[in-house]
Amino acid sequence: MLTAALGCGWAAVEGVVGVIAAAGGWLAGLGELSWKNPEGTWIAVDPAAARRREWGPTDAFLRPDWRTLAPGLELAEVPLRRSPNPQPVDLVLTRADPARWEVRVAGREDWAGDTVAGLADEAGLVVAVNASYFSDEGPLGLVVSDGVRRHRAVSHRAAHFLVRDGRVRIVNQRKADTTGVDQGFQGFPAIMSGGRTYAYMRVGGRGFDVWEVDRRSAGCVDRQGRVLFLATDSFAGGLSFDELATVLGGLGCVDAMGFDGGTSTGMMVHVGSVWRSVLNYKPVPVVVGLSSRE
Repeated sequence: MLTAALGCGWAAVEGVVGVIAAAGGWLAGLGELSWKNPEGTWIAVDPAAARRREWGPTDAFLRPDWRTLAPGLELAEVPLRRSPNPQPVDLVLTRADPARWEVRVAGREDWAGDTVAGLADEAGLVVAVNASYFSDEGPLGLVVSDGVRRHRAVSHRAAHFLVRDGRVRIVNQRKADTTGVDQGFQGFPAIMSGGRTYAYMRVGGRGFDVWEVDRRSAGCVDRQGRVLFLATDSFAGGLSFDELATVLGGLGCVDAMGFDGGTSTGMMVHVGSVWRSVLNYKPVPVVVGLSSRE
């Protein structure tokens, strides 16, 4: 098993990646952000789109080459790069119809960390991405898994990913109504609501650097009610929060939030013969993902 192979090497791997990311994060953010369309052409992100806070129906400028894995479930990858740095960062995306796929939150009884793939396999998820922020004692904030409230809410985490009666909601409320929630967790930051990007994602001021580049993971709901999960596949580079907001808007998201990023960023997709993994360098205790309703 991959976890056994890594063994006590988790700390060493995380330390090396952390040092590289800290040293080069701000440098990686320099340059013009571009994306590669399905025809193979690199297209610069329009500066006007990058600054927008309102996302209309025509603002979904990213056109991923979506691959259908099963009815109501798709996978895509969008290469990103910054000029003059030629090294691309792959944006790995899944998109699912909640009417066909159950969105679930999972973690071990003792909150022992593992790879995203390891936790997903134990929970029977075919798609999973890392979820909550956490400490050595476990998740930081609310966790509801299969109708069971397994961790209490905290007042300083306003971003909530909630599933009630099969409907996914992403809300930015410190005292969000979690009555009757089947699945859920708190995260950071809330990125957009109703198609409007929060101002602090563009100008900062909430105690975090919106321009520092790092590995990212996030989730959103688009205008059709589909659920998108996102992870950047890179060693140490990735996206700034400002760029993440632009990318999510470019994908047509209307409600979005960030998950734990950096060395925690991980994703697993295993549907039939299709296997795609973004390895988290730090073991995580909670994942959110998909299982079939059939």
